[in-house]
Amino acid sequence: MQLGAQHGRKLLYERLSLGFHRCNHIVTMKQVHCVLIFAVLLTWSTLVQAAIAIPRSYIVEYSTNDQHDTIDSELTPYKDLYQIHHVYSSRLFHGMSFTLKDDPAIAATSVAAGAGINPVSYAQIDKLHPVYTHLEQHPVIKNIYPIYEVPRPQWQPNQRNATFPYSNNDVQIYDIHQQLGIQGQNVLIGVLDSGIDYNHPALGKGFGPGYKVKAGKNLVEPSNDEKFGIESLGEDDPFDPCTTADSANLAVFRVFGCEGGAGEDTIIKAMEMAYEAGCQVINLSLGIENGWPEDAMAVVAERLTKQGVVVVGVAGNQGSDGIYSQNSPASGKHVISAASIDNSLSLSNVVQFSIIADEYFPYVPSSTTTSFPNGTIAPILSEDSSVPFGCNNDTSITPDNAKGQVLFLKRGSCTFREKLQKAKQMGAIAVLFYDPDVSSKTVVVAKTEQDTLPCAGIDLKVATRLIQYMQESDTSKPMLIEFPVEQKVIFPETAGRISEFSSTGPNYELDLKPSVTGIGGDVYSTLPSHITGGWGVRSGTSMASPHVAGAAALLVNYYTEQKIETTPAYIMEQLQNHGRLILSDNGRIENPVVQGAGLIQPYDSIMSKLHVSPAQISFNDTASATNYKTHTLTIVNSGDTPIDIALGNIPSQSIQSYANTSSFIPTEPVIKNGSVTVDLDFSSTSLKIPANSQVKVTVRVVLPDPNSLTYHYQMYGGFIALTQIDTQRRLATVPYFGVLGRMIDVPVFDRGFPYLAVSKESDAKLDLTHSYVYDMNRKVSTKPAIVIRLLSGTAQINIDVYRSNGTLMGVMDSGPWVYNQRNKLSQENYDTSIAWNGKIVASDKTTQVPDGDYYIQLRALKHFGDVDNAMDWQEWKSGLIQVKS
Repeated sequence: MQLGAQHGRKLLYERLSLGFHRCNHIVTMKQVHCVLIFAVLLTWSTLVQAAIAIPRSYIVEYSTNDQHDTIDSELTPYKDLYQIHHVYSSRLFHGMSFTLKDDPAIAATSVAAGAGINPVSYAQIDKLHPVYTHLEQHPVIKNIYPIYEVPRPQWQPNQRNATFPYSNNDVQIYDIHQQLGIQGQNVLIGVLDSGIDYNHPALGKGFGPGYKVKAGKNLVEPSNDEKFGIESLGEDDPFDPCTTADSANLAVFRVFGCEGGAGEDTIIKAMEMAYEAGCQVINLSLGIENGWPEDAMAVVAERLTKQGVVVVGVAGNQGSDGIYSQNSPASGKHVISAASIDNSLSLSNVVQFSIIADEYFPYVPSSTTTSFPNGTIAPILSEDSSVPFGCNNDTSITPDNAKGQVLFLKRGSCTFREKLQKAKQMGAIAVLFYDPDVSSKTVVVAKTEQDTLPCAGIDLKVATRLIQYMQESDTSKPMLIEFPVEQKVIFPETAGRISEFSSTGPNYELDLKPSVTGIGGDVYSTLPSHITGGWGVRSGTSMASPHVAGAAALLVNYYTEQKIETTPAYIMEQLQNHGRLILSDNGRIENPVVQGAGLIQPYDSIMSKLHVSPAQISFNDTASATNYKTHTLTIVNSGDTPIDIALGNIPSQSIQSYANTSSFIPTEPVIKNGSVTVDLDFSSTSLKIPANSQVKVTVRVVLPDPNSLTYHYQMYGGFIALTQIDTQRRLATVPYFGVLGRMIDVPVFDRGFPYLAVSKESDAKLDLTHSYVYDMNRKVSTKPAIVIRLLSGTAQINIDVYRSNGTLMGVMDSGPWVYNQRNKLSQENYDTSIAWNGKIVASDKTTQVPDGDYYIQLRALKHFGDVDNAMDWQEWKSGLIQVKS
């Protein structure tokens, strides 16, 4: 739902941009015209960082077509003051991207002046730059967007050394191949990434017509490669000279250099190329954590869907971050957002223990461990009969009981580095550890350094069996540990469960996200040739997204062969209608904001003659008693026989957004095993749908009595079930969710925020009763800074500067601040500091304020607030700031 759709809220403005990666772990796809795979393996184990804007770089969008030559001609007097990166000219977007440059004459004059005077830098006051000023005031310019850096792909540490594909029971891909003969014949898959190793055996061993990798472009600047001593291969060769890549019949666009990320403008240009190549499916296995569908990447992805392209993106790998952790571009309303479940089976390297006969168990080597020695486990227990931590102060471990053996330790109390150093000093040959945290579902990957002892982790349940033996048995019998060369098939306990890293929805407009679920935990795929022989396993929603995109491509292929016209919306809905509902560890159904419509079942989606639209429902919040509370479903029977169906309600677990009713700090990770449910009222609970016909039915949510349940933003959810009456077979489901509470009443700021601080000491609050003296003549200048901590996303923040007598001077320079994410509990993203440089924007000009006393007023728009309603803003006023020049 857009801001304008919710209770008369206004849509502030659109922003725009895009993303990318790889896919080979899906189906064998040879074609459905063009499937574009943008895949980035997002590292879910790292903390999320705020999007980084590339200094002085912008994208401008023209309001009409073919305006670039005119604009460029008008800017001729400033040709030395800006550099164009890309020009866009497609149905998606018309405009250009560029970077501003300082006037060399002004810079030289200022440097010659000396006396510690710094030249004027447009980097801090871009709105004074003649190029920016010209464009901002030009009637043809529709929007000016900052350019954010899209992170470089990061490999997700694998939880097992698995090398096994999917179970057909999970993916149904082999049914489509064998029973329908559909393999995506002649498909061209577009890949935006760091390039590709087209010499890989699975990728055709060549590049160009007649090879698997048929086409591609290199969008990386030659200077980027030259920094690493690599000669650029030119714009027509997408080979990755730094490492290597993957997939089927491919068109590859190299957008990442050997290090670092890429500007959104480069990603957009590559997407434009792929779109114009005729791609029907685009996968975006990348993103920035941003739950606003108005975010740049989400806007462009949404535009793609309107141009007939099925767009799939990642829900995100921020499963520990709580609600509203969806990623852009998949936060776009009609973009398919893919959550992740763990794979059902794996072929894995395993460990065996002599005291546990005829069983084997997966293990997780540390980040630098490539092999683990066979040997004997040292049966060492601490004084309290527990396994030691193995830190420097641990006296239970000595050379007498550790030398030549494998130390068995538990995680915690000190770093892995300290444990391994201690083990080496005691003469041990390796370290085997476990995590005593019972809430952890997966074994942690120990971060270790090179040239240390081998180190590996095992599951808590296996460790418990070893501990029990050590505590109760005669330890004079050696506990042998062996690592067989041959891999074994294992069936993980987390199989079919939502992956721990998979992000929770919805988006900030309360659209249901994620849309569906794919398999993203432990996925077998091609790797760069120099890594484990070119094959291996990776995890992340970046792996789930290509699974979903590949399935969508098979649906498009099937309907094309059947000469059935479809739309991206139809493909998305058909996958949602027939998803398999996912259960949590306790056996209850996961909430739709965790799983979307469930695990995709593409064979069922193709074979079913029933289609329901819309395929997902948001009942929104409780700010309105009627809006969004009733929806009409259109149920289509495309079969040749009538169907009698019954409609019912399958409630799911609810989401507890906050720890208790007095708290507004979102829980991280989310508490998702709540028991709040709602009733659904159907206009008819049984329907007869004639052959090749459709019927409509309305569904209304019946909320719990607020007198018997305290509303505190619980997210209820469930599925509307359509069941065939005579067979009692479930034919389709429609996910729904809603929020118990008025979103506009959620406080924007945490308690104690905002506050005024010094820019280099943002943790120290300034006393509101004392003036802060801002002396701009100081050689080492500090600035007054506003420190904010957002409990809720806010679509707009305004910061105004006033004279001490209340006279408005203008808007604080360096804005605007729009579509802001909430802050998190992690140290890196706990709060945000905004420094004031003494400048304001007034009458479209940026100026320095004169000496005097000032205060700053910050206003943040409440969730779903109306920008024109003063009551819908949360305000804060600083103490006095004395400016001296």
